[in-house]
Amino acid sequence: MAQILPSIFGANILRLQDEIEFLQSEKTEILHIDLMDGNFVSNIAFGPNQIAALKQASTMIFDVHMMLANPERHIDDVIKTGAEMVSVHYESTPHIHYILQKIKKAGRQAGVVLNPGTPESVLEYLLDDIDYVLLMTINPGQPGQVFIEKSLEKIRNTKKLISSRNIKIEVDGGVNIEIAKKVKDAGADLIVVGGALFNGNAKENYQLLNKAIQ
Repeated sequence: MAQILPSIFGANILRLQDEIEFLQSEKTEILHIDLMDGNFVSNIAFGPNQIAALKQASTMIFDVHMMLANPERHIDDVIKTGAEMVSVHYESTPHIHYILQKIKKAGRQAGVVLNPGTPESVLEYLLDDIDYVLLMTINPGQPGQVFIEKSLEKIRNTKKLISSRNIKIEVDGGVNIEIAKKVKDAGADLIVVGGALFNGNAKENYQLLNKAIQ
């Protein structure tokens, strides 16, 4: 069954505590958190110290999406935040296998992130080392982009590649109510939503998003 993963990057930064309390009142299981370095992507957001502080104030599972160059330099600090799920961009390091093993050794779920232009075939020799694949459906780091329709084909192809393995497919970028249904039907298990959730009536938006993926 598919799940909506709220992205805290899309929330009102002046009301983060209220937003977290709202999500917990809605029985949100997993919170998606972007870690951006201003290098691999142009934005800067939520370093390990901020993630650790958020974790102390929340009972949700944290899904940390590492959007930074040389993630091997920071992976220990991210693990120390207490995040249960950690994903790393395939494009960000030549040492992806080493980082995945480190995440798994720490007892966390490990994910690989693929940019829109990266083919799913690069996963072939990593499938035994991951718990989920995060497919970017916009180019990472900048909100407000339009969902890339070609991503639906990529989701279906990734589903075939995974086959019977216990690996989930997560999607992130440009998802609204209509697209949430499309990606779910294509095979996505975890659906990250930011602006389409927090802009306007968040409670109503959340209900509509969850209804779309039933």
